Amino acid sequence: MTWFAQVSEAFFKTSGAASLKALLLACWLICSGLAGAQTNQTTQAQAGSPAPQGAEPRGAEPSTEPAARVMLLVSYHAGMAWSDEQIAGLRSELARYERPIKLSLDFLDTKNVRPLPAYQQQIEALLLSKYGATPPRLLLATDDDALDLALRMRAHHFPGVPILFSGVSGSRRASLQQEGNISGVFDDSDEGQNLALMLQLLPQTQRVVIIHDQSRTSLAQVASLAPILAQRPSLQVEHLTRLSVQEVQARLRALSASDLVLALPFNLDAHGRVLSHEEASKLWAQAATAPLTVTRDVSMQAGVLGGYLVTGRQQGEYLGRLALQVLRGQRADELPMTAGLGAPTFEHQQLLRWGIDEAALPAKAVVLQRPADWWADLRPYLGWLISLFGSLVVIIALLINGIRLRQRSEQALRNSTQNYLALFNGSSDAILVRDGNSLAIVDVNPRFCSLYGYTRAEALLLSPGQLSDEANHYTGTMVAERIAKAKNEGPQFFEWRSRRKDGSHFWADVSLTAFTLPTGERIISTVRDVSDRKQLETQAQAFQHRVTQIYQNLPVAVFVIDAQHQVTFWNEQMTRLTGVAAKDIIGSHEAWRGMYPTARPCLVDAVVDGLDVEALRQLYGDQLRSSDEVPGAWEGESCVPAQGERGKLWLRFCAAPLRDEQGLVVGAIETVIDVTALKHSQESLLALNQELEARVQTRSQELELAMAQLLQADKMAALGSLVAGVAHELNTPVGNLLTVASTISQTSKTFGEELLGGRLRRAEVQTRVDQLRDASLLIERNAERAAKLVADFKQIAVDQSSTHRREFCLQSLVHDSLSMMRASHLLDRAQIEVDIDPSIRLYSFPGPLEQILTHLLSNSIKHGFEARGEGRITIQAQIQGSAVLISYADNGCGIAAAALRHLFEPFYTTRFGQGGSGLGLYIVYNLVTGVLGGSIEVSSKPGFGCRFELQLPLYVDSKPHEI
Repeated sequence: MTWFAQVSEAFFKTSGAASLKALLLACWLICSGLAGAQTNQTTQAQAGSPAPQGAEPRGAEPSTEPAARVMLLVSYHAGMAWSDEQIAGLRSELARYERPIKLSLDFLDTKNVRPLPAYQQQIEALLLSKYGATPPRLLLATDDDALDLALRMRAHHFPGVPILFSGVSGSRRASLQQEGNISGVFDDSDEGQNLALMLQLLPQTQRVVIIHDQSRTSLAQVASLAPILAQRPSLQVEHLTRLSVQEVQARLRALSASDLVLALPFNLDAHGRVLSHEEASKLWAQAATAPLTVTRDVSMQAGVLGGYLVTGRQQGEYLGRLALQVLRGQRADELPMTAGLGAPTFEHQQLLRWGIDEAALPAKAVVLQRPADWWADLRPYLGWLISLFGSLVVIIALLINGIRLRQRSEQALRNSTQNYLALFNGSSDAILVRDGNSLAIVDVNPRFCSLYGYTRAEALLLSPGQLSDEANHYTGTMVAERIAKAKNEGPQFFEWRSRRKDGSHFWADVSLTAFTLPTGERIISTVRDVSDRKQLETQAQAFQHRVTQIYQNLPVAVFVIDAQHQVTFWNEQMTRLTGVAAKDIIGSHEAWRGMYPTARPCLVDAVVDGLDVEALRQLYGDQLRSSDEVPGAWEGESCVPAQGERGKLWLRFCAAPLRDEQGLVVGAIETVIDVTALKHSQESLLALNQELEARVQTRSQELELAMAQLLQADKMAALGSLVAGVAHELNTPVGNLLTVASTISQTSKTFGEELLGGRLRRAEVQTRVDQLRDASLLIERNAERAAKLVADFKQIAVDQSSTHRREFCLQSLVHDSLSMMRASHLLDRAQIEVDIDPSIRLYSFPGPLEQILTHLLSNSIKHGFEARGEGRITIQAQIQGSAVLISYADNGCGIAAAALRHLFEPFYTTRFGQGGSGLGLYIVYNLVTGVLGGSIEVSSKPGFGCRFELQLPLYVDSKPHEI
């Protein structure tokens, strides 16, 4: 049947409102038929012949890219409207993915089988046997049971695979956010919002009856009603749960119009009967004698008033959109989890039944089963239909005539409209059309107006000179000459300095083409702004000139060859070195001239040819090595015969490849340096170094002997000072012993005489005995003190004269050293504070550590406090891992910055000629870094004292180094 016959039949078989619909259909069929006829004819005219049947459209080759495997787990069974709608919405979104997707779909049927762990384990094993252990690209789950299995599969087999869900209870949001790489949409509508709306529409409500089971989704929705119910304390609330279907229906039949029924998910009754959302809704609607509201679109059955409904289709579409984002590289946990979106939906007959005005419904509310009013629907379009009918008559008349002239009109339409307008108006180049005789502009395209700044009306009045930079010799006369060449010689292409309306200028590529129309000759000019290209060319030329100047003026000889081994650059230094002028060698293949007496490959030739190491060794022997700084470069030295009377030359050369944007070698560059003088200097220096080494070795042996003698003298001097101090300290207890001993002797003699004479009374005897006992105790104390001094001195003497390891307490060692030095009165002018934890113990060499402390204390007394007379010294220590940090500080005169960096050098002293040897701190440095295996640092500021920080290991397991 032709399209015209279809129109006629549709129009004449209808009447009334149906006629208006048929009229719209007829108009659509006419327009589509006309468009189809025009399209078919146009296609045939362009192609020349009909396309062969079965021809595959261009670009329809099958993709060879492997499909992305997506696993979809559905909690329920096929044929359940809620699940089917989710799957349909998901598929509609996945169809928009630009790459192949392999969707694996499996139903868990948990409406009929309880999802116990054993059942989940069986399903898990089944899925692994079907699809293997290879992780899918993405795991999708609809409703809670499928999500539980998806989480189990990921934990056991597919770690890290993203999971997306829909239809899941919103009560799980907090726990799911802890899982990681998961997102989705919850199916919980805002039941509080639903209840508030119904109470507003039904103000007579006195009791709310809530039907629900004990599933997670139902209980979560029940909990969401609590805030609204708390605001209406006068409302009675009744829950119908843990009942059979018959018990629920019986309770619903007993309700009145002042009650409101909220039907939440009820999929399992008290007798174990499994219900779908649709079945439960039908059963409640059949029995309810009060307004009945539901939460899902599949529950919207006859007899249900409505409410905010969550749709399975929306859930699936949202899941599909999330899946597309993850498949395109986004992490799942970067996508927000969202709650279900409910749309207000009501049934027309139920609105009338319960006296609810549609005007009170929320904006964009959907009313189902509303009776159709065709006249009301078509009234706004009546004027348009009348105009359309009149236009239809005209179109039919024109169509009859147009069929006869179709071929000629289509050709003219293509030439004048499609080709000309599409190219002219859509061109990215400015186009202006001139009259071939007067050269006046007759048309311009939009790009011309935006490029030059003129409107179309202004452009039609312009002369050739107004569009050119006449001040720089680009005149209108020259334009006329170019146009004449285009008319006589063919199309012209050239660069031109053009002028805008605001007076600014720009460079342009211009083409002129002459052609003849029935209305006369025309000249088409296309103008392309190439200012950026010209600027880049100018910058490139300037950059190339600068680079050439740099290489020409380098103090290093440089030459370049291309991939065909032709010399392309030869700077002045190269000419001076070889005696070969650039004009004589550039363009040749003889880069060896000036460096070798006969033809042979240069290093640049080897780099261009990519010779391996063995081939390079044959040419250069062992004189060549790969560069550490330039990838792919080779460098080396060679002795070559010189030009003239110079004898042989030593040359140092380096050749590197030159690459294009793709990394291919397009040439090589070589630098050549004359190192002949350097070689002669090196030979002279080598001989001189050998002589100096012999001298240094002799002097070093003499210096080492002198150093050993000085160090031994310094040690003996320190020990002598220590002995003198100890002797002084021993004078006191030994003197006390002698005094007390003589007193005891005299007292004993007198006491004996009196005792033998019998002249003593009991009290006098007791007095003499007490005196003798006190004298004995005094002798004992002084003897112990002397013994301790001797023992300490012995230990220090042993430690300082030997380097035996032992375990010792750092605090005790410091105190003992200070006691010995106080005995020699060296510390009389110093106030010393010691802050060391007694638990710090070292297994090391105590003698060197005591020598270090002695030198530091002597330095503070002799140098730091010399001008002040007295000062303060602080010694602290703290554990740092396996080491101890000892801090020694004084508040003396400090050390100048110039002296600070030489402080640990041998024989360096600020008291030269005044008794200082300059070896004290040198010995300290060697003891710390050599014997004790630690480090020492010094800091000071003149006038503010100095600080030494020693970091020593707590345990030293090696033999000491001699210093």
